Amino acid sequence: MKLPTPEDFEPWVGKVVRVLTVPEPVEVRLLRLHRKAHLVNEFREPFTLIFESPETVYLLDETYEFDCGNGGPYPIAISQLQPRPGQPRLYQATFC
Repeated sequence: MKLPTPEDFEPWVGKVVRVLTVPEPVEVRLLRLHRKAHLVNEFREPFTLIFESPETVYLLDETYEFDCGNGGPYPIAISQLQPRPGQPRLYQATFC
């Protein structure tokens, strides 16, 4: 199985992606991709994805199948960042 890289997700920054949830899929926006410093002995470049959803879409801290195309769907573990009332929900996924 090929490990995801930042290049797999770059075309999707700013676009809506489908999250395969039960009972029906939901859509979130890939808000940004943040590359982290690459150490010499690391086997891939670490990066973080930030997803945004409407306040009405609530995802648990869990692994979901994200249909981002380009070789997906990808199983991605997300965790919600501190929610703010009246603001979109933010979720992050970190790849080390």
